[in-house]
Amino acid sequence: MSEFELEVNSEDAEVGQICSMYWLTNEDGSFAYTVKAVGERFGMPASRVSKFVADSCVARSASRCCSECGQGFTYRSRAEWTSGVRFWSGRCGACVEREKRVQEEERERIDAVKRAAVNSKFAVEEDGLAPRVDSLDLPAAFALAALFEDAEEISAGISIPTVDRVDRLTPTPDYDFKLLELLVDQRLVQVHPCSPLDSFVWNKDGTLSDSYYPALASYYMSGSGSLGNRVKQYLANLSPLLSRESWPDHWVEQFSSFWFDLAVSECKAYLVYMLQRHGLNFTPGRKTDDVLRHALRWYSIGQVYYFIWRAARDSAAYKMRDGVPAKQAANSAITRISADVERAYAQGWDVSVYRRDSRLPLSTLSHILFSRALKLEDPMAYSPIDLPMRRVGLELAWKKINADTFERLIFQLLTEAEGYENVDWLMHTNAPDHGRDVSAIRLRRDPLSGHTAQRVAIQCKHWLGRPVRAVDVNQSIVSLSHWQNPPFDVLVIATSGRFTSDAVAWVERHNSSGMRPIIEIWNDARLEVLLNERPHLIAGYELR
Repeated sequence: MSEFELEVNSEDAEVGQICSMYWLTNEDGSFAYTVKAVGERFGMPASRVSKFVADSCVARSASRCCSECGQGFTYRSRAEWTSGVRFWSGRCGACVEREKRVQEEERERIDAVKRAAVNSKFAVEEDGLAPRVDSLDLPAAFALAALFEDAEEISAGISIPTVDRVDRLTPTPDYDFKLLELLVDQRLVQVHPCSPLDSFVWNKDGTLSDSYYPALASYYMSGSGSLGNRVKQYLANLSPLLSRESWPDHWVEQFSSFWFDLAVSECKAYLVYMLQRHGLNFTPGRKTDDVLRHALRWYSIGQVYYFIWRAARDSAAYKMRDGVPAKQAANSAITRISADVERAYAQGWDVSVYRRDSRLPLSTLSHILFSRALKLEDPMAYSPIDLPMRRVGLELAWKKINADTFERLIFQLLTEAEGYENVDWLMHTNAPDHGRDVSAIRLRRDPLSGHTAQRVAIQCKHWLGRPVRAVDVNQSIVSLSHWQNPPFDVLVIATSGRFTSDAVAWVERHNSSGMRPIIEIWNDARLEVLLNERPHLIAGYELR
């Protein structure tokens, strides 16, 4: 009995003969004719025989059968029969496909049950409270815009999961999570039931829990009306407040903290990226945040990129040179950044400003803050020190007063301020006062440790034509050193103008050294804030 039963798809007798001869077997299971013999018998090249047979018939085995349906396996060539690779599972293709269909139908049934549970528990709220832009905190207001603003990232007012965004929401996944958590906690956004099923946490018994994975979920904005109109209305309300000059007062106060959080996130993303380019995987932790935040007190994002670039390069060399584990080499980058920053600051390095790497594009949140709100030409070179926090409406007409009047104003400001006593004014503007125009005793009251007093010298610089430079600050310290009996604890430099970045860096370096006196700087923006709390002084000196 032949091993194979043939299913020939041609009525041509010769075709049937070729197929029969090709698949005919002996009693021991071997093939009765070689492929070459079949070709010679019918005047066909041996190289064409197997393909001709494969196109003309299917051979069903009598001994190799599906363990499920009992049907013999089918073959199109002797090579398939000899290898037997196609049927190691013991089941035929029809049975395998049938099982796949059954499994797919079961998955669809389970998914339908899960989707119904999600639709029930996370049903869209139709009459919620819409976010009021001017009442939101700065991070929440901008994060809400970043989540919904980009048309490529939303559909009918529904955001796509942050892990699937074309443009990142924020520079790092952990900052994504922090801001999403903020928006959800304040009920500014809610999870939409169309979110992927794997974005929800399911109990072992298949029921839906109250938890979900924030980066995998889609969100919609709270409020009423269609979801798309909610987004349009919010962005329309944000637009007139987006520019920094139009910010509410509490946004101005929150800016520095918000900028530092975003800048740290920018630097962490670059650190992870640079280490990966050197084959080093790295997971930032609390120490990373602390080191980068410290560096950003003195340097811009682009300058911190310089320290990161150096650290990544040296960490990779450390791994190659000393043969240390990759994790140890990656972790050493943080220590290197910290040491380099301290050394650069102490020695006054001229630190380069690195450009943004095109392979690490700007996140949506960074674009909104840096480019649209602050209108920065070069965000990589920017530091909050360079842009005092002030708003339209707070500016004062400093040109209306002269240097003598400016000193009188500072004297009166201290006289009225709580915690200052024995305020003294030399009364001779531009006199050789050795760095002291106004002096006072500053009192600090602590219910636990008692009261302390500091001698404070205030040097007034009514400079509208040029900013206060580092050399000016240094000269103030030298001049004040003549007053040693008793010495001053604090030197305040008050100006109706600005301080250069170098001057601010000089002050920071001096204060971090622990040398006395501690230096405080009051620029025009700070004085405007202080005086706006005392409108009678503004009116009395006709500053507005």
